[in-house]
Amino acid sequence: MSTRLVRFGVAVFLSLIACSACHKDRRESAPTQRDAATLSPIRFQLIEKGLPTTGMWKCDPVVADVNGDGFLDIAALPRLGFGPRVWLGSADGALTESSFGLKFDKRSCGGGLAIGDLNHDGFPDLAVADHCQGIFTFLGDGTGQWKLTTRELHPPVVQPGDSKYELYLGAEDLDVGDVNSDGNLDLIAIAQDEGGLSLYLGDGTASNWTWTKTPMPGTGFGNRVMFTDVNADTHLDVVASLGVGPRVWLGDGAGQWKDASTGLPSPVIEGLFHGVDVGDIDKDGRMDIAVANWVDGPEVYLQQSDGSWKKTSDVFSEMRGGAVGLALGDLDGDDRLDIVCSGRLTLNGGYVRGVFALLNQGANGWSYLPNCGLPSTGLAAMGGVAVADLNRDGLPDVVAGSGLIVETASGPTQPTVAQRLLAWLGHRVTAKGNAIIGE
Repeated sequence: MSTRLVRFGVAVFLSLIACSACHKDRRESAPTQRDAATLSPIRFQLIEKGLPTTGMWKCDPVVADVNGDGFLDIAALPRLGFGPRVWLGSADGALTESSFGLKFDKRSCGGGLAIGDLNHDGFPDLAVADHCQGIFTFLGDGTGQWKLTTRELHPPVVQPGDSKYELYLGAEDLDVGDVNSDGNLDLIAIAQDEGGLSLYLGDGTASNWTWTKTPMPGTGFGNRVMFTDVNADTHLDVVASLGVGPRVWLGDGAGQWKDASTGLPSPVIEGLFHGVDVGDIDKDGRMDIAVANWVDGPEVYLQQSDGSWKKTSDVFSEMRGGAVGLALGDLDGDDRLDIVCSGRLTLNGGYVRGVFALLNQGANGWSYLPNCGLPSTGLAAMGGVAVADLNRDGLPDVVAGSGLIVETASGPTQPTVAQRLLAWLGHRVTAKGNAIIGE
């Protein structure tokens, strides 16, 4: 058994103890469901056709226009599948699969994806981090067809035959971006077991990747990693959910890195933090971090003037079962970043997971919207979430991965909706409850 699985089992046991203690007072009464009696200013409608009704979608779905038609498409990676899959979007929200060329020779295990033009041909390409096999890259042709260029890339820290070799093979997530200002996209990946964070420099062919030593940890595991400009210097930085907690490294545009994680948590239990996103949450001109804690739910860390981080008060007091996926987006058009997260409201097992919208009320905190059309329960265990305008109507939509194994429990034996990879189109509503389909 891998050390990652051992850690996970220990973390589950310890987290249940911790959760029992940290939520004791909250569990004495039922969820308050703030604003439950008021009409949600946002409604989400499930896309009924096009997405799979089977599979275990262990990923953060990625949304981008891969065929140049102006509508956003969806890429996702399943556990116990045979590689990533892509669905092309349309004006009415309908989705059509376009995965030719993406099939793995071995079973995929889930992980992360990123889209970017890796070979300078003007067409979006796909990078995939697989939990079992490592990194793959596929060239896109602009029509929704794909060609494999890299397979099973992993850090060359250990060699075949080494007792630790298999622990360095898998990757849990990745992102693409130009970190050394040479015009070519590079890769950052986070390991599922012992490989830590790995930076690979690209040469513009999508076939050759040079592993590069950095001050970022080269051992340990994590769940999410992303490139973004944290300090507004126009250079890409790295934000990651490591096993030890969320962390930040600032890049200088020349391939050098500096830790900038002061104020971010280092809990005793490893592996608590999963989905992460970055944006100016408090509108002070500085980037902030929102991260999913699978014991305590979503957490927000505001960047201070000195570059350190300060945790805000509880974001989602109704969530007692923890969050897994998380994404930021302006759901209600008030120019504030809101949160969409996946997880569960209670500690009950079974088909009790859901997807949740939290409105950013500025100085008044966050408002949970239980009546917005996103399911608060009834889903299988969740992967990640994404927020984007799929049908180009000016309104944000939501995509979520689901279908993972749930605990044995009394109650339903199937989720409440057929889809395992789910998408909802967003609508705003008037004070009288009339839907605004577009603006």
